[in-house]
Amino acid sequence: MNLKFTLYIGTLSLLMIIIPLSGCGDSSEPPSSTVNNDMIDSLLTDPSGADQVTTQAHIYLYKAGHKTTDLLADTMRKFTKLDSTIAINLDIDFFDSTGAKISNLIAETGYIRERDQFLTVTGGVVVTKKEESVVLLTEYLEWDAANEKVLTDSFVTVIREADTLYSYGLETDPGLDSISFKNRVSGRISNIEKVKE
Repeated sequence: MNLKFTLYIGTLSLLMIIIPLSGCGDSSEPPSSTVNNDMIDSLLTDPSGADQVTTQAHIYLYKAGHKTTDLLADTMRKFTKLDSTIAINLDIDFFDSTGAKISNLIAETGYIRERDQFLTVTGGVVVTKKEESVVLLTEYLEWDAANEKVLTDSFVTVIREADTLYSYGLETDPGLDSISFKNRVSGRISNIEKVKE
């Protein structure tokens, strides 16, 4: 009987530990990158629920001790309970691991969720890489933090020197080094041999 009692108490103790932990920690599912456009629109039009409003915001982001991002915004509105921040009139510089500037992004509006490092930008989006004369134009971009990729399903124009390509959707790295066009790609390429390299 003593053995049954000990086994019962041991099993009960194990269940008391496992059940509460089953709801804790990171899920094996990646965070949802679904954007609720109605919620974003309401945050833009009714900023009264913002916990914090900052004008002329200047924010530096770091990863492993290296500056990755230098963000300027005319206005930032933080909604803590929603893990949401709205930024208006963005100008963002991105840096590589050596600290060298790799690209610049300008957009009318940005939506940020800090918990899952989700970022979207909309309205007059322009990404430039001046060293190689690359310009990306679109109305919507999304940052996939897990894969460190920039994505969109929207119409895009990419200009590289004398070449201009159009597409619905693309995937690229923040430095615009490797661009993958998605659908209905068209445009003009002046030197096809250079593209093959």
